[in-house]
Order: sequence, then C-alpha cells, then structure tokens
Amino acid sequence: MVTLRKIESDLFPALYEQFLIGDDPLSNEQDWRNVFDYRFENEEGYCGYAMLDGNEVIGMLGMVFSRRKIDGKVKKFCNLHTWWVREDHRGRSLALLRPVLKLGDYTITHFTPCDIVRAITKRMGFQDLSCQLRILLPAPLARKKPSGALSLEFNTSAIEQRLAGDDKKVFLDHLPYDVGHLHITHRGAECYVLYTHVVRHRLPYCHIHYVSDMDLYLDVDVSIRAELLRRHKASFIALDERRMNGVSLPLSFKFWAPADSLFKSDDVRPEQIDNLYSDVVFLKLTTLPDMSHEVAQIARSWRRPFSAVGKRPGSAV
Repeated sequence: MVTLRKIESDLFPALYEQFLIGDDPLSNEQDWRNVFDYRFENEEGYCGYAMLDGNEVIGMLGMVFSRRKIDGKVKKFCNLHTWWVREDHRGRSLALLRPVLKLGDYTITHFTPCDIVRAITKRMGFQDLSCQLRILLPAPLARKKPSGALSLEFNTSAIEQRLAGDDKKVFLDHLPYDVGHLHITHRGAECYVLYTHVVRHRLPYCHIHYVSDMDLYLDVDVSIRAELLRRHKASFIALDERRMNGVSLPLSFKFWAPADSLFKSDDVRPEQIDNLYSDVVFLKLTTLPDMSHEVAQIARSWRRPFSAVGKRPGSAV
C-alpha cells in the first residue's frame, strides 16, 4: 500500500540510500543530512514528505521551513527541493504536492525546478520568480577607494559577537553549513553579508545571498569584490538582480537566466525573497549556465589602462 509520511530525522537513512546517495557527486551524506535534518528551530517538526510502498521509499519532496521578518512582520516560508518519484510510480507524483498546497499562510519557493515541475506547479498557482543575476567582474581598487576606515571581518567567532537580532539568527541558523560570512564596518555603520563559494560552475564564483545594509555594501562594493575574489580565487561575484532595487554597479552586467524559479505567496513580493534557508545555499548550488564565453568577451571590451581614462565606463546592461 502506498502512503505519504512526513519526513523526520529517523527516515533520513532510507532517503539517502534510495536516492540521495547518487543524486549529487558534490554532496556527501552529512551535506544531505543538514538539508533534511536541519538544526535550526523548526516549529513544523518535519522537513518534507516521503512516499512509501510498504516500508520502501519510492518518492520524496524536501521542504525547508523558516520564519523571516518582512516589513516588520514575521512571515512563514517553505522552500521546496528534491522532488523525486521512482519511475514506476511517477503517476503518483502529485500526491506529494497536495500537502504543500494546504500551506495557505506560507510563502512557498522552489529555486531549482525542472521543466516538468515548473509546468505542473504553475498550473497550481505558482508564479515565476526571476533568478537573473548581476555579474560583478574584477575591478581595480584604485577605481573607487572608499573614504574612511574599512574593516572586513571573516572570522565567525568575531562576527557572532558583533551581530544581534535578525542578522544574528540568520548567522546562527546557517553556521552548520559551508557558507561564507562577512561583517563590514565602515564610517560607523555595519553590514552583515552571507554568501556561498560556488565551485559547481565552470568558472568558480561567489554568490551573495544576503546583505543587511545594501547602501553600505554598494558604497564599498569594489573593496569587497576584490577581497572575495582574492580569498576564494573566484572569477566573479553574483548578486540576485531582483534584490538590487534597480541599482547598477561599475564593471557589472545582467546575465540572462535559463529559466525562472517559482513562488506562491499572498503577501510577499518577489523582491523581498532571497535564497536563504534553501537548497541553493545549503548545497552551494549554481543557478547559472556556462558563461565563460560571455565573461571573456565583456572582460576584453573593458580591458584598458584605467589610469589613462578620464571617465569610468558605465555598466553593461
């Protein structure tokens, strides 16, 4: 008899053996356990649904629940990931989605849907969520040196002492994962940044997922860019365009997205949705196709002696 069961920690070994062990060569058992048995507060008490035929796992849908403060109010979020059903039971796939559709007061996201999942969920009220990225290329520090003392702190013990409130909760909740944390101090103001160093792409890069003070970040962008690229030997930095509020940056360009992510919400706007508490962050996933040709072309067009140029070049859009 085929049944649905909420995924709790005791079910993880069966999920891993049946599917997860061969799904991603760059994620080990502990990486997956952190996704399905996360250590931050989970009021719901489960992290998805499993489809069982007797005691055998034949399908699963992962869910990451979180609480985020939006416009001063606490909102419930649920990120969907790892929707899998064994081939001989594919006709039962929608059964895994039905409990999700009953989460009426949640903002539901799915950042990594395949084409089939995208088509199914859009018929059930999900909307497109742009995953277009702004690509920040290396920029000479002399181009825009920030005025005033600038401190960039990467040590997590030191960062924890400097954070409070919502930023500290984000920091502590993501501490078990292989993500980067940065605390910025500049002219008396502070900013917390959470990012991932993505090595799954042909060109390794840093994807910035959370910025607590975008104005401060933009003011010292070139210095942050230089330090992240140096520290991780990355090719570029990526920021989600929907979170940029229309702001452009020097030596940057928008890169087309191969397909949109998805969301369903009654009271949260697309620009208020980031990638925290999701598989994109937890597993350091890439949302980019190969783009080495485009990056090389743009880099060549901007390769000139900056000291001999009277005005700085504008951003490519």
